[in-house]
Amino acid sequence: MTGTDKQQQWLKHFLSHQRHWGIALLMSWFCINTVVLATSHLMEYQRAGKHLALWEAFCWELSSCVILLLLIPLGLWLNDRWLARLEFKQWLFAHALTTLPFSAMHVAGMVGIRHLWYRLMDSHYQFGNVPIEFFYEYRKDAQAYLTLALVIAGYRFIVRRLQGEASYLADSAESASPEPESPPERLLIKKLGREFLIQTADIEWIEASGNYANLHIKGSVYPMRVTMDKLEKLLPDNFARIHRSTIVNLEHIQEMQALDTGDYEVTLRNQSRLTLSRRYRDSFKSLLGTI
Repeated sequence: MTGTDKQQQWLKHFLSHQRHWGIALLMSWFCINTVVLATSHLMEYQRAGKHLALWEAFCWELSSCVILLLLIPLGLWLNDRWLARLEFKQWLFAHALTTLPFSAMHVAGMVGIRHLWYRLMDSHYQFGNVPIEFFYEYRKDAQAYLTLALVIAGYRFIVRRLQGEASYLADSAESASPEPESPPERLLIKKLGREFLIQTADIEWIEASGNYANLHIKGSVYPMRVTMDKLEKLLPDNFARIHRSTIVNLEHIQEMQALDTGDYEVTLRNQSRLTLSRRYRDSFKSLLGTI
């Protein structure tokens, strides 16, 4: 196997398991950061002629790390659900405000873990003067929040460049209009400096991802900067909304199975399993009857 083949194999594996890669890289970074900061505390105390127990140094850093890791999914959900749809100035201001509840939750969770850990070690943890200590922690938390936001945004940007981004290829007559009168039949894919065309009919299903819509096409995923509501209006009649965050191509459905919750499990020909929620169930069945 040549070097190019290995690179392509690694790239394919990365794109197929990008979330797992992201989690693994984030966990690795936090582990390294915890060890570095905990040992730094030990060395600083030693240089000052003071004693600090090994468990105590790691208690400080692990308690902070655990809460930060738990807050990241909440931050991603908040950003993808609301913040990403704001204009740049509003988005920047909203993130600046979010650092306050982020820090409050981080400090509360961190102090709670430390109290419990110290109690298990037959010791007592003292947080100190609350206003002063919170301001001290807020400075670090705001920096950590913005650093994580930049790292995650950079990671997503790299993934989109490797995956390729999709846009509608409008005819010249349509280009003067912000939305074509009839659904376009082709998509333009830009990937690492190259451009190629795919047919709209090749789209198997679509999932919402913040202010992007991820198009699933023949085993690949192409993000497209468009809202689900707008995309639903642009797509042909053989596409149907089955969930707040999912649109499916009816031609690619293999079977449907009712669930105890009242929802349906929709299985595609590529064996992808999607959920038809009760909210869209009746309209979906009506659409099936007209096709």
